[in-house]
Amino acid sequence: MIPVRHACVTAALLGFLQAGCRGPAAEVGRGVSRSLAQQRVSTLADVRYALDVEVPPDADRPVTGTVRIQFVRQRAASPVILDFAGPADGIGAVTLDGRPVDVTVGDEHVVVPVQGRAGQHQITIAFTASDGALNRTTEFLHTLFVPDRARTAFPCFDQPDIKARYTLSLTVPPGWTAVGNAPLVAVDTVATGVQYRFRETAPLPTYLFAFAAGRFDVATHVATGRTLRMLHRETDPERLGRNVSEIFELHVQALDWLESYTGIPYPFEKFDFVAIPSFQYGGMEHPGAVLYRASTLFLDESPTQAELLGRASLIAHETAHMWFGDLVTMRWFDDVWMKEVFANFMAAKIVNPAFPSIDHELRFFLAHHPAAYAVDRTAGANPIRQDLENLAEAGTLYGAIIYQKAPIVMRQLEHRIGAASLRDGLRMYLERFAFGNADWSDLIAILDELTPEDLVLWSEIWVQSAGRPRVDVLLDTVGGRIRGLELLQSDPAGRGRLWPQPVVVALGYEDSIVRIPARMSVPRLEVEAAEGHPAPLFIIAGADGLSYAHFRPGAGTPGQFAVPDHRSAPALVRAVAWVTRWDAVLEGDTDATSFVQSVLAALPQEPDELNVQLLLQLLEQAYWRYLT
Repeated sequence: MIPVRHACVTAALLGFLQAGCRGPAAEVGRGVSRSLAQQRVSTLADVRYALDVEVPPDADRPVTGTVRIQFVRQRAASPVILDFAGPADGIGAVTLDGRPVDVTVGDEHVVVPVQGRAGQHQITIAFTASDGALNRTTEFLHTLFVPDRARTAFPCFDQPDIKARYTLSLTVPPGWTAVGNAPLVAVDTVATGVQYRFRETAPLPTYLFAFAAGRFDVATHVATGRTLRMLHRETDPERLGRNVSEIFELHVQALDWLESYTGIPYPFEKFDFVAIPSFQYGGMEHPGAVLYRASTLFLDESPTQAELLGRASLIAHETAHMWFGDLVTMRWFDDVWMKEVFANFMAAKIVNPAFPSIDHELRFFLAHHPAAYAVDRTAGANPIRQDLENLAEAGTLYGAIIYQKAPIVMRQLEHRIGAASLRDGLRMYLERFAFGNADWSDLIAILDELTPEDLVLWSEIWVQSAGRPRVDVLLDTVGGRIRGLELLQSDPAGRGRLWPQPVVVALGYEDSIVRIPARMSVPRLEVEAAEGHPAPLFIIAGADGLSYAHFRPGAGTPGQFAVPDHRSAPALVRAVAWVTRWDAVLEGDTDATSFVQSVLAALPQEPDELNVQLLLQLLEQAYWRYLT
């Protein structure tokens, strides 16, 4: 075995980097720092991994393997630094260009001395994997390397902007079936089990490289010239029979729609997916090996519309990732929100028309605005696009701002530039950066060329900044008619920012409402279209469920904090009114006691199930926060 030095490697790395790099040294230590990632991506190209992995039958024994990493060094630089957060003794023999080499291991890195040598190189490392990202049981295993956990299994460059091609040979216990990102080349019986060998993949980041193996059954479906396979462990034949056709058909519909929308054929060689019992998430978008939680696919008899919509949305979401996140990947995890928001955005376009009985606008508003407001009204609110210095901290980026606010902002973007311009810009973006990496500024630069709107400024406010505007609604009436309606926008943080956005103002009457659309981009907006209308009984700003602000009806405004009933306003307008009034309670503009009384009076009369759920939630929050 080749000697390996195990040490605190930080000091050694700093010395190597300072000696071999031009400019400041990359930050090293645990995790994957942005500076280390930038140093590597500037010097490495054409990376390929050949992995030979063995899964022993005994789950108490570790998974072992060998990885051969080929790459081109574009210039002479510092030593090659690989990431490895496996067992402390998990690195075995190492060779560089076919010769044994002494490496330094520690602080979750492997330092290979390739100093001063540009050109093509090959590093081969024997390794023992940790089980953290392998999710092993006695019956199956599946990898889950997002966001930076590939390094817990094998030595690699664990960052999203070093896309590589992978060739996998996987040896598993007898009776197991295996799946990877690429098509299967051969299956052989070997002394230790069954060996599955897969073709080389398209360029992928480490977090999307994946494999699964175990005692799975395989279902196959052929439609529109493509073959889909599902690996599963469902043992109830009736449950399987009533779900399997619909599961496949939902995938086919999503693939067809996305090919049409993007103008790009499905970009990977195959489409397999695996239904995993008790999977950590709803799904994970590994190309060629998508993972799902089995219970989200195999629904019980007589499922609700919400369950059917949830399954369809999940399948469309993961399928959309094949283009948004997989074909084009963010350069760094500060843009992880992009792949999520586009997957949700596309999923809604694919799925919603098939469920006409569901009020999708109401559902969207209630699923996004209250949770996003709960963060954005606080002093600790964060922007959608956050700084990230180390991938080990990527988990801190996830939350209501990414999952709830970002979809609102994306809808506003489409509204601002038009659906056709957004589609055309996304096509250009996907074509330009196919099988590569891009960030939010790359997309904004493309879209900015397709519209007279200043999207750079728009992005600075909505994506790069935290918080929301305060919008005061002022009404002036004379002789029973509106003489003037104004929207006054201000920055609660006192930084003078203005949030450009569409706003629909609803004028409420005894048995109807009148919607007045407007576009806010100035501190004081006169809504001229409202002039001359009869004086309303109440006013609700943001009535379209798309606007995003702390709306405050001015003192003296008719029905200042009134909420209309179902006879005079549709469900979405009622929901906006309740969220606006709850905002007023939280901001101290009105009292909690009268709010609770209003909710209790409205509950028996509210016919919409989603609004009933909203009222019950608000009632519970008000009780525990203010009345106990």
